[in-house]
Amino acid sequence: MKFDIKITDKDMYRFNLYHTYHTFNGIISVVVGIFVFVVCYVVREKLQPTDVVMYIVLGLALLLYSPITLFIRSKAQIASSAVLQHSLGYEFNDEGVLVSTDVSLENGGENSALLPWKDIYKIVETKKQLLIYSSRVNAYIIPVEQLGEKRDALKTYIKERTEEFRVSFKK
Repeated sequence: MKFDIKITDKDMYRFNLYHTYHTFNGIISVVVGIFVFVVCYVVREKLQPTDVVMYIVLGLALLLYSPITLFIRSKAQIASSAVLQHSLGYEFNDEGVLVSTDVSLENGGENSALLPWKDIYKIVETKKQLLIYSSRVNAYIIPVEQLGEKRDALKTYIKERTEEFRVSFKK
């Protein structure tokens, strides 16, 4: 199965959000941000107006810092990568996932990479993306809208070649 996929800054942002908020630090930042608002509400009678403002600013900072910085970082990642500014070719075959680009790499490196099925860390399907992790933090991003009607066939193909505990598809 072959696909040409174009990654946009929105796709990169979705991946970064998913990855951040599915880690311990991402979850803790949300919990602590909400906790700050709850504490502020509970003790509001005992606080000076400036203290209330400080609680609100702290809560907003905890809740908004990550999404804003991820948005900026995602735009910068796409803008600074010649490879990501062009479409990527994905070929799913019996050996694994072959990802290639038409962009010539400056350092003379290969413009394709094979991720063998046995080396896939995990595969996650979100509402908008199929994420094929090559490690705990690196993933190939495939926007599901670009797969079209081949989406279910690809999922079946992946399930047949990947250990069950590594695959998390939506029902």
